[in-house]
Amino acid sequence: MRRAAVLLAFSLAAWNAAAGVPDWLKSAAAAPIPSYPGDVRGVALLDEISVTVLPSGEIRKLTRRAYRVLGTAGRDLGYVAVHFDSDTRLTALRAWSITAKGEEYQVKERDASETSAFDGELYADNKIKVLRIPAAEPGNTIGYEYEQTGRSYGLEDVWQYQSDVPVRRARYTLTLPEGWTQQARWFHATAAEPRMEGKSLAWDLTDVPAIEVEPQMPAMEAIAARMAVRFDPGGVAPLAHRTWDDVARWYEGLSAPRRASSPALQSKARELTASAKTLIEKVAALAHFAQNDVRYVAIEIGIGGFQPHAAQDILTSRYGDCKDKVTVLAAMLHEVGIESYYVLINTERGVVDAGFPSHAWFNHAIIAIPLPEDAAKGLQATIVHPKLGRLLIFDPTSTSTAFGSLPPYLQQNHGFLVTPAGGAIIELPSHPALMNKLARTARLTLRPDGGIEGDVREVMTGSVAAPMRATLRELGDGARRQYLETRLTQHLPQSTLGDPVVENLEDVSKELIVRYHISAPTYARNAAGMLLVRPRVIGQKVEGIRDLAKRKNAYVTSGPELHVDDFEIVVPAGLSADELPPPRDITSGTVRYTSSTTFEGSTLHYRRELTTQGFEVALADLPALNRTYTDILSDERAAAVLVKK
Repeated sequence: MRRAAVLLAFSLAAWNAAAGVPDWLKSAAAAPIPSYPGDVRGVALLDEISVTVLPSGEIRKLTRRAYRVLGTAGRDLGYVAVHFDSDTRLTALRAWSITAKGEEYQVKERDASETSAFDGELYADNKIKVLRIPAAEPGNTIGYEYEQTGRSYGLEDVWQYQSDVPVRRARYTLTLPEGWTQQARWFHATAAEPRMEGKSLAWDLTDVPAIEVEPQMPAMEAIAARMAVRFDPGGVAPLAHRTWDDVARWYEGLSAPRRASSPALQSKARELTASAKTLIEKVAALAHFAQNDVRYVAIEIGIGGFQPHAAQDILTSRYGDCKDKVTVLAAMLHEVGIESYYVLINTERGVVDAGFPSHAWFNHAIIAIPLPEDAAKGLQATIVHPKLGRLLIFDPTSTSTAFGSLPPYLQQNHGFLVTPAGGAIIELPSHPALMNKLARTARLTLRPDGGIEGDVREVMTGSVAAPMRATLRELGDGARRQYLETRLTQHLPQSTLGDPVVENLEDVSKELIVRYHISAPTYARNAAGMLLVRPRVIGQKVEGIRDLAKRKNAYVTSGPELHVDDFEIVVPAGLSADELPPPRDITSGTVRYTSSTTFEGSTLHYRRELTTQGFEVALADLPALNRTYTDILSDERAAAVLVKK
């Protein structure tokens, strides 16, 4: 400990030697702040962005932030990570801290660590610089600024000034070339009017509240206050994205050349579809290749965040990000006579705003494939476009989702369909609960000593199967068994799991089946000559009752799902049922729950179904959901009373 303290003192001394705290940070540090609850990790004293647009469309942006660290969890505010590449250049990076005792420290760009943002040769141009601010401790003030110069892909910017920490002052200034105008649109906030400061426009906000992180709340990007602003030079401006057609033409210009044919692409497409007898079999074969044989590598910065690599390069390297997977699939589909279209989307529901055409809303790319009605029969991931007809929507990045289905994060979401003729926002479908099913059956025996054992079989489909499949794929046999054991003991303490078997793990077109044997030494309880047995042995359905006293946001579900539990418990001879849990039929706006318990011969039979509809429960509807969860929890805890005949 003493050695660590000496090293820390040495490091601070080195930083202090280069101290030079700017006036803007000193001013922010000197301003009084109100009292905050103890769980607030920090407060942003200043969050300022200054944007200068050049006549060429290039943007120069200066970002300044100052924080007061309030708790130990606020130490992470002392890390600055800035992405950059050849199109988004980082021209300056520096940071400072002022301790509660008035000591000042400084770090500069040369003190930052630099790393490639992504693995892989195709992505070597994308970098991150990370700077650690000294003395980022409770009671101290830290601040940083960085300058970037880069291209504007749509002559626009998004100012998101609300986060999970309160902001004392948020400021955005904009300097435009002579004759240019701006159009601002506000989201989740009341519009504020700018004022002129010389030749610049300035928006100033004070005391922006923090977004409190709540269990299963909507994505931060979907509820945070922000302002989007478009810079308009007037007249004909190829760079300006005034309409969705403008955005589509821009993206089509970026992506179309990357789908160019090559002998290797032609050969691979013929090879993959050689045994296909129908159109849908051809599409499925090519989709399987893009989904499973092209390794995913993420990239989200600069023009590389939007422009795919050449299909031939992707085929050769066998890796790429979402738009690269779409590109190689589109190129091979073309080789067999099938055209397709990019669909840009955000993986967080509720972020895309149709009223402000912009590429900035999107962080993911998928594909739309026109299909005849007979070929699309039975596929859930389809929509009808007024001009293009039936379109199959496919996400080649989701390796746990079956062809013809959509992962949950895309369902009931809004995407942007890109065609050579223009673009439009489309709504993706949601799948019925029956497609996302967990059917759990258990055949168990209650021993005379109160222990229980038997076999369990779980059959999963759709969005229920996908996360389990992804988890089990990453684990070896030993770790897989341990994971299943941990999962079991969460619902059945002091139990052991034996003989686990996983079927169809790699084949997403089939049901995922997990089978195992369970044994628990003490399950039934003796009380006054009665034997109390809980029919619901495993499979808790309620995560917990929602605390609504301070909740401010809607509740996000996992989407439409159907869970069915069917348990049979053979009890020792000579027992009969004196009392059984009452049947349940509970309905709220989103959830329906039914259960029944019967006793025939020497078998206790319990069956229940939980159906969830929709992806979100409005704040006003949460009291009804709470009551439903309370009733479900009561049913899960209920016991059958058995007595000697």
